[in-house]
Amino acid sequence: MKIPRRFKDIEQASYALIGFIPYLLALYIIISLGINVTVSILIVAAIALVAHLIGFSVIRKFGQQLKMVCDSTSKALSSKLRTSIEIDEDIPDELNDIVNAFNVMLLESQRSARNFQEMTTKMMLYSRDIEKYQKRLREEGLSRHRLSRYVGQDLVNKIVNSNEDTPLQNKRQMATILFADIRSFTTISEHLEPEVLISMLNEYFDAMVKIIFKHYGVLDKFVGDELMATFGILDSVENGPINALKAAIEMQNKMKSLMDEFRKKGYPVFEVGIGINCGDVVMGNLGSKNRMDYTVIGDTVNVAARLEQMAEGRSIIVGEAVHERCGHLIAMQPKGEVKVKNRSQPVKCYQVIS
Repeated sequence: MKIPRRFKDIEQASYALIGFIPYLLALYIIISLGINVTVSILIVAAIALVAHLIGFSVIRKFGQQLKMVCDSTSKALSSKLRTSIEIDEDIPDELNDIVNAFNVMLLESQRSARNFQEMTTKMMLYSRDIEKYQKRLREEGLSRHRLSRYVGQDLVNKIVNSNEDTPLQNKRQMATILFADIRSFTTISEHLEPEVLISMLNEYFDAMVKIIFKHYGVLDKFVGDELMATFGILDSVENGPINALKAAIEMQNKMKSLMDEFRKKGYPVFEVGIGINCGDVVMGNLGSKNRMDYTVIGDTVNVAARLEQMAEGRSIIVGEAVHERCGHLIAMQPKGEVKVKNRSQPVKCYQVIS
């Protein structure tokens, strides 16, 4: 037998069983026992029928109330607004409790839906902000990478983390200047294709600049085959001369292995002369509003450039101020005196013994 699933079907089946089974049973007893139908029996039957009709009415009303509650809850759930249901008729306490519990559950569901919507909106905003921050970090990383090709990472951090428009202020201070230049470069360049020449120079500069950055130097500029670096800006001023000397010595040592690689590649080999001087300089941002160049100028720079010009290949020539500060740490020998343009007195210089 298939069990009805809808409440209305169950209700009608229940009414049929309740209504007919007792009467059929009474009729069977009367017939089987041969009982005469009297007025008393008819009265009892009438009373039973009235009671049955009253019970039927009560049960039917309860079924209608239960169906109304079912329909109201279904309608409330299917509605987009999902408003609380209201039952105007007088219903039993049990059904009223069900309606109240449903309304509470509906209110909690609405509150949870609003909270979920708010959380979803916030997550979308947070996701958008995170995406912006990630994009900014990627751009900053690229900027740092590009900038680190020109100056050391320490100086990059100083520039990027500064809140000022000009993080490197114009000032006068003591600094150590290093010049390095390829010897006989003009002759070498005349016999090379431009592409080969540029490739060779890039490999040379890449090796030299890494050493400069390693010893807290700042790459000031490239001038053809010559490079200029400043020490004493990132590290302490007092360490500038010794850092510059360590960098120069490592550069000359690196040249030996670098030239071995150049021979294997078919590049011409060459030597480098290095000049170092320390003293007061003026450091500042020179240029236009759109293009700034942070550099150093002064007599100390001119002397360093002149010392580099007199340095032979594989040699390091330093000024008297560098010798006074580092002569007890690194072996040097007198090189004589050199005249510098716009200076009346010659400059004593020394050659590093490697």
